[in-house]
Order: sequence, then structure tokens, then C-alpha cells
Amino acid sequence: MNFTTKQVKNHTVVTLEGSLDIYSAPALKKELHKIIDDGAESVAIDMVNIKLLDSSGIALLANLQKKLKSEEGQFFLLNVSQDVMVILKLSSLDKFFTILSGEAELP
Repeated sequence: MNFTTKQVKNHTVVTLEGSLDIYSAPALKKELHKIIDDGAESVAIDMVNIKLLDSSGIALLANLQKKLKSEEGQFFLLNVSQDVMVILKLSSLDKFFTILSGEAELP
């Protein structure tokens, strides 16, 4: 799993590329927790290049949201594809996450 980070307003935007699945989630979890532990108070995951999302990926996203909220931070999903949105809706997680269409919608 490749990813890049950048600052947009007061948000750390993490753009993921590839599959967010059982194979990539553990290593990505370490990297994203490091970003939060290093002081990021608002994280936006840009999913524009995510081709596959499985239960491990969903668990990672839910864990990140929980971690940030416990630290009074913010968590967003950006550019969620129709295929991934179907998965989130089927699991009723489209209401759990704050999903935005892109960086321009970040508060």
C-alpha cells in the first residue's frame, strides 16, 4: 500500500493507493497511528485510488476514527468511489463516517 501525505488547511490528508485489505492494513495502521501520535488533530483519508476495501480495511478506518475522536480530533473520508460506498452503505457505515466529495469540502 502506497500513500502520500499533505497539509490542507489544518488537516493531514493521506492519499491511499491500491487495496485496503488484510495484507495492507497492519502496516498502514502503524504509519497512520504514527501520524496521529505525532500531533495530527484532523486526518482525512483520500480514497480516490482505492480499488478494494475489505473488512480489515473497514476495521482500520473505524479504529482511526475512534482514536481521533477519543483525542477530540476529526476524521474524514474523501473521494469514496461508488464501489466502496456500496460496501459502506451495506454495513451502515456511511452514517458512521464523515464522507466528503473532496478536499474543497474540508471545514
